[in-house]
Amino acid sequence: MYNQVLINCKWKTHPRVTGVQRYAQELIDALSDTELTFSCAAPDPCAAWRSTVWEQLSLSRRAAGFQTLFCPANSAPIHLAPSVRLVLTLHCLRYSFHPENYSRSFVWWYRFMIPRLIERAETVLAVSNTTAKEIIDVYPHAQGKIEVIYPGVSGAFGSEGANGDAEIGGEPYWVFIGNAAPTKNLRVVLDALEISALPHRIVLLGVNKDQLSTIKGANLTDRLQGRVLPLGHINDTNRVAAILRGAMGLLAPSTYESFDLPTVEAMASACPVIASDTAVHREIGCDVPVFASVNDPTQWSKEMDRLSEDSLYRQHLGKLGVERASHFCWKDAAARVARILEQPEAANVP
Repeated sequence: MYNQVLINCKWKTHPRVTGVQRYAQELIDALSDTELTFSCAAPDPCAAWRSTVWEQLSLSRRAAGFQTLFCPANSAPIHLAPSVRLVLTLHCLRYSFHPENYSRSFVWWYRFMIPRLIERAETVLAVSNTTAKEIIDVYPHAQGKIEVIYPGVSGAFGSEGANGDAEIGGEPYWVFIGNAAPTKNLRVVLDALEISALPHRIVLLGVNKDQLSTIKGANLTDRLQGRVLPLGHINDTNRVAAILRGAMGLLAPSTYESFDLPTVEAMASACPVIASDTAVHREIGCDVPVFASVNDPTQWSKEMDRLSEDSLYRQHLGKLGVERASHFCWKDAAARVARILEQPEAANVP
């Protein structure tokens, strides 16, 4: 007999569909195809602080009627009835390692909340081995509670389907998917474009024109004018997939990631990847991406030039990427999560 499972869907109040939100939605969709019986709870659309109050008070009360509360998006009620099992996905510790990316109130809340949630949780899901190690290093009391379950790849991403986007045009282009936060490291890519021997174009997904100006100053240099297209945030997964399929490649220069879903999605789309040489990119990509130093625009420029001029090499990397991406499957992830959520009721959860 399966436990009664309640899933915390507070993340649905977020207007931007980011990696955490997509992870939660894709996982819930995949869980719907298992034999797991579960219910979902979400607040009405509201401000972030109101959704946090809902999570800590209303969700806590509602969870008391269930055997298991699953929170797939980093946060959960600190106080739960003793009989309720808590299973939490903790995506990253960016707030701990790179607090400059967030407001002071956000950092304070997460530094207060996360260690208490880890202590309360029966199981903490991590999206990579790299992140699991970080969690244990920062919070030793997580030892023995961590389960690493890789995210999957949405069915929208694949080598078949529309290529490119009308707004971009037909000239060759590269893609960056991220935001203007310092850890996304867009600056190294823009610097690479300036020194490259070729007139590369780059499409920015997740960064708009105003945000771009905060990275490179009030105006782009003359050399970059007309070659950087900031499209802002795009929630339409099918459109993102089409843009990747039509690209020369994905540029993934971030200095910190917990998994980096766009890199796996690009590989699934047969889109070559140039990635920062970090532990998590090595873990999820193995030897498929082309790696470059996070601080060396010259190296990024050389790799972009090389891929641009060698179509056979791009095709080879595309084929390797499709094979590597096949190892990341939402069906498999959901089956593992379902087994955890189906475990017998824990007695006297501390």
